[in-house]
Parts: sequence; structure tokens; C-alpha cells
Amino acid sequence: MTEFGLKATVNIDSGGMEVNQIEIRSRLSFSHLKASAHLARLSYEIEAADDGKHSTESFYVHRAYVIGSIITATSYLEASINECLAALKEGDSSIKLSADAAALMKIMWEDIDLKKKILEKYQILLTLTENEFDTGKEPYESTSYLIKLRNALVHYKPEWVGTGDVYEKTFSEKLRKNLENKIKKLNPLAGAGDCAFFPHKCLGYGCAKWAVETSIKFTDEFFSKMGLPSNLNENVRSEMSLPEIPLQH
Repeated sequence: MTEFGLKATVNIDSGGMEVNQIEIRSRLSFSHLKASAHLARLSYEIEAADDGKHSTESFYVHRAYVIGSIITATSYLEASINECLAALKEGDSSIKLSADAAALMKIMWEDIDLKKKILEKYQILLTLTENEFDTGKEPYESTSYLIKLRNALVHYKPEWVGTGDVYEKTFSEKLRKNLENKIKKLNPLAGAGDCAFFPHKCLGYGCAKWAVETSIKFTDEFFSKMGLPSNLNENVRSEMSLPEIPLQH
């Protein structure tokens, strides 16, 4: 699977070869991932320079970087599977399907392409090659929560948070229980009064770094299960390296 798809309509007669039409199709998955890593680094720089006296402006610039990183990391996941499905539809020989699976894919194409959610698309394609993700293990588990976090940001619904039994049922508390042990560092710019895990405490560099690394681990495992090389070449992969988070004392 190359960076650019190229298709040409060629006519050959006794007079030679004539190219009537050339089409090109770009891939956007790499751009999404690069954007996610870049925004994560910018959020790291703000946190590293913070002396506890940050301005309101720097707080919201930092938040913009983290939100952008989470959204583009998830966009990378969706673009990657859509690019893979498009290549499969057009007969990419590197993707091996049995005759029965190829015929089923042809029948199911429109339903998969238009109606299925991100993780469903990955699972369907794996099923056609007699593989699957274990939904109760990593990296599937983290990826499912990354997508839920992205959806919570894009389709934000405010909720009351506080203490007691009611708080246990909030989205913020449910997200905390599932992500707090995955995100190595909470947002240091969140004030003491910002009690809610989401959106305040989780939206820091630790979360952005987790989003980038989760999306890479997930697609790496997907392509490995498919018997294909990763869609990230070494040059792109080297650009995804992010600053480490010091151990918390």
C-alpha cells in the first residue's frame, strides 16, 4: 500500500500507446498521525515550561493541542481502515482473501463502508481472513476507550459532577475508572477546583501521548494479524517518537 494510488486509462494500437486519463488517490492516514504527534509535543512543551502560574490563554492553548491530538489520532485509525478497504475493493494483491471471502466482501462492501463503526470495520476484515482481535485485551481495549473519548469531545454533553452515588454513574467517573491507570500523567494545568476527570484532569500531555501510542499499537497488531507489513514506514515511525513522562512520586 503506497502513499499515492495511481490509475491510468491506456489505449494501444498499431500507432503506439496513448494515455487518455490519469487519476491519483492520496492517503491521509499518515497526515492525521503526524498531526496527532505534533500536537502532543506542543502540549508537552507547555507542561514542561509551566511554573504553576500559567495564564488563561496558555491553559486553553494547551487544551486545544490535547483535544486536537486525540481527535487526529482517532482519525488516523479511521483513515487507515478505510484506505485498506478501498485497496481491497480494487483488488490489491497484497491482501490475501479466499475466493469465498472476496465474494462476501463484494456483497458486504457498501454496508461496511457506509454503516459500520471504526472497530467493526477492523473486526470484519480480520474475520474475512480468519482472524480477530481479543476485545478484552490490549490494544483493543485502549483503542475502544480512545474512540469513546474522541466521541465525548466531538459530541460533548455537559453533566453535573460531584460526590455520592450519582457521581458514580457519570461519564466522567466511568471514564476515570477505565483510563486513569492507562494515562501515565494527568493534566498538571487543571486547577484544584477542576474535580471532574473528564474533561479537566484527563486532557493533558499524558492523554495525548497515550492516544498516539494506542493508535499505532492497534494498527500494528491489525496489519500483523492480516499478514501485512505495517502501514507506517520507518521514516514516519521515527517521527512519532514522543517525550517520555518521568515517573511520578
